[in-house]
Amino acid sequence: MSELEEIVITEDDYRDYLSIRLRLEKSCQHEIQKVSFPFLFASGSELLRSYILNATEFAATLDETYRLPDRGFIWYLFSQAVREIQISQDKMVIKYQLLDEDRKPFKQFYL
Repeated sequence: MSELEEIVITEDDYRDYLSIRLRLEKSCQHEIQKVSFPFLFASGSELLRSYILNATEFAATLDETYRLPDRGFIWYLFSQAVREIQISQDKMVIKYQLLDEDRKPFKQFYL
C-alpha cells in the first residue's frame, strides 16, 4: 500500500474548472456563482467525479486493461482507496490510499 494522500478542493478551484470544462464565457460566469459540495457529492455529480479523478491522477495509476471509457468503473476503483471525506459548503477534503490490488466488481455490472 502507498502512503495516505490528500486532495483539497475549494469552491474557487472547482468553479474555475467548471468554467473551462463547460467553456463558459465571462457573461455566463454568474451561472456558477455558488457551488454546494454536499449537494454535488450526494447527487453523484459526474463533473465533480471527473475533477477528483483528474486532480488525483488516479486513472494514470491503473493497469491499461482498466482504462475503459466508463468513468463509473474508474470511480468504483477509486472509491476503494478513499479513507476519509470531509465536506463543507465551500471546501472538500478527501484522504485516500492507493491499494496494491483492487477488488473487482461483479461481472454483470461492469465487465
